[in-house]
Amino acid sequence: MSTNTEIYTLFFELLQVAIGIRERLSRTLSPDEWEQLYIIAKEQTLVGITFAALERLPQEQLPPPRRIRQWAVKADKIRERNKTASLMTAKVSDYFKQNNFHCVILKGQGNTANYPKHLQELRSPGDIDVWAWPIKKQNSSSNNHDVRTVIEFCQSRKKGEYIYYHNLDFPILKDIPVEVHYRPTWLYHPLHNHRLQRWLRQYKTNGDFIEYEGYSIPSPQFNVIFQLLHLYKHIFEEGIGLRQLLDYYILLLNDESRASSPSSLIDDFGLTKFASAVMYVLRKVFNADEAIMICQPNINRGRQLLSEIMLSGNFGQYDERYKWAEVTNGSMRYRGLPYAWARLRHNMQFLHNYPSEVIFEPLFRIYNKLWLWLRLWKRE
Repeated sequence: MSTNTEIYTLFFELLQVAIGIRERLSRTLSPDEWEQLYIIAKEQTLVGITFAALERLPQEQLPPPRRIRQWAVKADKIRERNKTASLMTAKVSDYFKQNNFHCVILKGQGNTANYPKHLQELRSPGDIDVWAWPIKKQNSSSNNHDVRTVIEFCQSRKKGEYIYYHNLDFPILKDIPVEVHYRPTWLYHPLHNHRLQRWLRQYKTNGDFIEYEGYSIPSPQFNVIFQLLHLYKHIFEEGIGLRQLLDYYILLLNDESRASSPSSLIDDFGLTKFASAVMYVLRKVFNADEAIMICQPNINRGRQLLSEIMLSGNFGQYDERYKWAEVTNGSMRYRGLPYAWARLRHNMQFLHNYPSEVIFEPLFRIYNKLWLWLRLWKRE
């Protein structure tokens, strides 16, 4: 039986075969080891991507035929889901545009634009995240009431549910969750969040957007920062998986994303330490070249991050530490003080490396409750 370290190393090799940076595994695997790799692929939502490796491996290194067939069936289903997700993403985008909103797709299907052709349909699709703001404010010197306008529009359709500081659930599709963002993301630290929201407003007004598959997506330069923030936020919430790290690696491979250094923004938003951890993970898992690094990797922080990723699986769905969370239809719904206390205990492990977010998270939670109860969003 392989140890966790050995099986994880083999899984990283399998991913490297899939993305085309190695031709074969370091050795031939036993049927039991292939079963372990398949389990990890499911936990990390990478069944489709890893199937691409099976299409490239030499015959003598392939898994047993039964496992290949099961893997292929799952991959075909992912391809079909991708076609549906792309179609639905375009329809949701059109819906908001027809109702006088700018509409930009964050993450999700927009990430497929960066993937090589042989992987685009094998990336497991997820939610549809829409960044929306009213068109009539485009040339205004003020962005006042953009948040209120989006929330009231969604509520007027009797679809705006679970309103948060940055987004709300908008269940207009039967099988694919839709989240509408009036803020793409946020930070708990007040000063860092102030700088972030200012940068997001500036990009909303003056930034470059790309048309892809019938909808708009942000530029790679924007995504280098935004998706790093997305990863950062998730380590304090329900966790992140290798699928998100693969998205980020593929993004950094894009020549355009390396056109300008994001180091000043990384510093402004307090992301320097986390960025160094992510770079370590990209090097360890995907054998990332130094040329695409946005900062120097840090071994200690990187090992902690990689351990969290492998332990928790995609969005923490396989983490025993999240037993206090109610899991419904693949998404977590948290309830009351047990969640707040368990989340604080979980985040304390990051206090040494990321103290500002850990310390300000409980305070921000109080602010967010007041923001909702007092309907302060009506002033935004």
